[in-house]
Amino acid sequence: MSYQLNMVNRWKRELESGKHGEIDLATVFSLDGEALSQENDQLKRLFGEQALEIAILRDLVKRKNPHLLKNLK
Repeated sequence: MSYQLNMVNRWKRELESGKHGEIDLATVFSLDGEALSQENDQLKRLFGEQALEIAILRDLVKRKNPHLLKNLK
């Protein structure tokens, strides 16, 4: 618990000191949680699709050219 409190206090100090640039709190509070959730879900699907494509391509390389597999890791 103490670690988390220290981290939050550090973030607060950094925000107040301007370390992260200008932040408009009105913009932060106006973010649409549902839209962000949908975008997050979309990005997760895209990431999953890409991981599957990579796995398929590695499997093909392994089957056709096993000597090249060591370079893919």
